[in-house]
Amino acid sequence: MKQRASRSEWLSPHRSGHRPRLLIEDDRPALAISDFSLFHDAGFDVAFCSGPGEDPHACPVMHGQACPLPAAADVVLHGLDPALGIAAAIRRQCPQLPVVIEQRRDEDGSAGEVPDGCLPLRYASSVSGQVAAVRRALAAAASRAGTD
Repeated sequence: MKQRASRSEWLSPHRSGHRPRLLIEDDRPALAISDFSLFHDAGFDVAFCSGPGEDPHACPVMHGQACPLPAAADVVLHGLDPALGIAAAIRRQCPQLPVVIEQRRDEDGSAGEVPDGCLPLRYASSVSGQVAAVRRALAAAASRAGTD
C-alpha cells in the first residue's frame, strides 16, 4: 500500500500566522494510507506517525531523545495504545504541547486511564469530533499561555 500522508514531514513550512500543525499518532493501517484531507480542510497542516511498531525502543521520545514531529507540532492527536507511554513521554518533553488522546474502554467497560496532562477524547469519535477536540485543546493551550 502506498502511503499518501507524509510520515516525517509537514506539508508546509512552519511560520507564525499559518495553519496549526497537527501530529496524528496512530497504528491503524487505514490511517497509514489516509490523505488526511478532512483535517487539512479543517485548517491543519498534518504529519503522521505510526508509532514504534513491534519495538517500543524504536521511538526516540521514549528515551528522552528529540523527535522532530512533536517538537514542531502545535497539537497531537494520539491514537496509540496509552500503555506504550509515548503520550506521557511527549508531555514530559513538551509540557506546553496539547495532547488529545483517544480514551479507550477497559475490559469492564469503564473509561481507560489518560496520562497526566493529556486531554481525553472518547474512543470511536468521528473526524469532526476529533477536529473539535483538537481545536478545544489549542484554544485551552492559547488561554493558558495568555495567563502565564
